[in-house]
Amino acid sequence: MNSPVELAPADFTYLHLDTARSPMHWAMVLELAPGPQLHIDEVRARVRERVRLFDIFRLGVRNGRWRRAEVVLTDQVDIDSHVTAAEYRDAADLHRQLAGLHETALPRPEPLWHITLLTPADGGVQYVLLRVHHALSDGIAGAAFAALLADGTPADLTEFERFATAPRYRIAGIEPEVLKESKTAFEDQWKAGRAGRAWPRLTRSGRREVALTSASTRELRRAARNHGASVHEFLLAAIGRTLSLAPPRGTSSEVLRVTLPVTHDQAFRHTGNAVLVSLLNLLGSEPDIRRQLERARAELAFVAARRPELSLAATDDAPKIPWPVHRAIANASMRRMSPDIHIGINPGFSKVRAVLGNPIATLTPISPLVGYSFSVTSLILGGRTSFGIVTDPAALADGYAATFAENFDRVLREAAVQEGANR
Repeated sequence: MNSPVELAPADFTYLHLDTARSPMHWAMVLELAPGPQLHIDEVRARVRERVRLFDIFRLGVRNGRWRRAEVVLTDQVDIDSHVTAAEYRDAADLHRQLAGLHETALPRPEPLWHITLLTPADGGVQYVLLRVHHALSDGIAGAAFAALLADGTPADLTEFERFATAPRYRIAGIEPEVLKESKTAFEDQWKAGRAGRAWPRLTRSGRREVALTSASTRELRRAARNHGASVHEFLLAAIGRTLSLAPPRGTSSEVLRVTLPVTHDQAFRHTGNAVLVSLLNLLGSEPDIRRQLERARAELAFVAARRPELSLAATDDAPKIPWPVHRAIANASMRRMSPDIHIGINPGFSKVRAVLGNPIATLTPISPLVGYSFSVTSLILGGRTSFGIVTDPAALADGYAATFAENFDRVLREAAVQEGANR
């Protein structure tokens, strides 16, 4: 049936940018701790029990590309088609299957999420892949979808309500002087990142590669302290250093134009999308971690002071224009921005960390490629910080996601043992 729920302008952005070859869903990979293996019937039973908790679990979209989106609330979700099982042989095969699912658009107008239980052929670790269309939520509000699977009493599950039942996040009109300064800041950043760029652009191939890695949160904090930096600064610098040491196809880019998500909701209590995109420029051919940190610190200070992300905010007071025109403008804006890479650094919130009695060892986010050919998204949750890497192999060469992960692990290990390196 049709739904009284209305998506907000920020949600529409991901429908405008969505294509069959570049679907706009994010995903979360749940690595389960070793133990008794789950059966697909158990998982389906849990989801069937939970799917009516919140309307967002039954929300889909009809059209939404060149025709205006129509929100649909499904009476009966087909759990068998929304919760499926697959078998993998080894880590390489697991990553190939994750990439294949990440390439595959979620069908409309069915509810825009999907769960896949991935079981090893010869025993071992199981994984659960949750995919959710970005129009339904950003990564922070996406915590609501954990309620489809997570263990817990009704009281435990109330922690997810703020991400499922609050009004859709909306951005009111921005003060003209603030908006003017933001647009100037954005243009300054764009011009600063115009020269010396050689990063391969996203192709229309539709292919994706995925790699997963993680590190001790305690070790990351130690590494940051060793260099007199915050964790946020340190991770930006470590990624810049890794890409400088191991560039795709062996060709460094002097500057890396980065899209960095910045939340507009400091209370972290929203439903939908509250994340804006800031633009910053990292060094792409600088192996010295100290110089990378200097650049990262300066760029973050620029973003905090001048707020370039507001220049692209999808506000409620934007002019009302036909849907196809809006889509054309959104895609033209992304082409003009022409980002190289995406870096997401996200805090985790959930205290519920088991599925049907099986503890979750690691939660790893993976993001869509929105105009860029490389993405690394981190989740700082308890004792582990995870990193999901997504690449366009047609742009960056086959195997680059795994190459980056291997070199990134080395950069993090080296930084963690450099006691007092920058004191």
